[in-house]
Amino acid sequence: MVGALLCASLSACSSDTTIHDVEEHHDDIPMQFGQAAVDVPLTRAAATRAEGQGSKTLAQGFLVSCFKGSSKLTVMDRYEVKYETDPWENESKWGYVGKKADGFWQDQVQRYWDQSAFPYQFYAISPCPAHGNIKNFELSKDQLVIPEPFYYQTCNNETRDDVKEPYYVAAASYSTADRVALPFRHIMSKVRFGIYSSNTQLASSNFNLSNVKVKVVSDNFVIAAKGYTASTADIFNGTFTTPTKASTDADKLLLQTDKAHTKDLSTATDKDHAYFAGSDGSDNDKGLLQIPQKGVKLMISFDINSTPYSDIPIVVKNGDSSFDWAPNNIYTYYINISDLSPLTIEFSAQLSPWEDVEGANIDTNLEK
Repeated sequence: MVGALLCASLSACSSDTTIHDVEEHHDDIPMQFGQAAVDVPLTRAAATRAEGQGSKTLAQGFLVSCFKGSSKLTVMDRYEVKYETDPWENESKWGYVGKKADGFWQDQVQRYWDQSAFPYQFYAISPCPAHGNIKNFELSKDQLVIPEPFYYQTCNNETRDDVKEPYYVAAASYSTADRVALPFRHIMSKVRFGIYSSNTQLASSNFNLSNVKVKVVSDNFVIAAKGYTASTADIFNGTFTTPTKASTDADKLLLQTDKAHTKDLSTATDKDHAYFAGSDGSDNDKGLLQIPQKGVKLMISFDINSTPYSDIPIVVKNGDSSFDWAPNNIYTYYINISDLSPLTIEFSAQLSPWEDVEGANIDTNLEK
């Protein structure tokens, strides 16, 4: 894991909840996030595998708060942590000690572990917000508040909306002095749709797919939110504040292609070779961003060889037709068109943790 040499002093309290911003070297054990330094150039951050872009995202820095003891005295209050490269020493590290004159959003001093004050709690968001906005963010002992908007994502003719997940979050608790790992996680969800035919005779003939549409048919579908709030007891499962719900059919259309984007499904004979509209289905291209929510119902329409098949409910094998999209997960819906006379479709769904896993993704079938 990559991290930073974060040195900090834990000194006498200015109040019941805040540590003085001066050095007091308790046991002289500096706090370190991951490694003290890594060789240049820094590659993907193993501790922050957010969509396989850990180091890329965290290169923008992150914001962290730290609290000690059962009363949660404040050790770090929204400390800005920067990614720094020293070409002369041929190393990279995370650093936070400095002043406004050094380019930090506030004056920040070194911190050290206090062996008499465990446990320590750490809460963080990445990337670090713009300096002018940090005061609007809350990373307190009780609550996380992100006052910036989140949006869902749709796809039209292989082109996805230019929407990105604005922030990742992390939490860690330590009862001994150790290198602190901050495993950042997503607070949004992703969905994707793979279409194939297990009927090899059908697939070997003229089998052209076009005019694909996947739409939400449930009420109260959330497409945006003005922010995110969570208790520090579980910062990964908070509430998206002031949600915007879909008000038109167009709002509920997640995915669509037209006749000009016809796909030959003759080679799409199983899940491994399925056609993912708007996504290649690989681990690096994981579908459409969505606001986590419950009770989502979906329908699909498409044309096969110019014959339309419309408004088919997506119902998986166990009978589920209503789906809950949780944060930090990818939901993959497979549509197996196994026959056309009569139309026979087998739907299945898989849930994958939205993270890079050494070797392979770990899948859990939703139908079990």
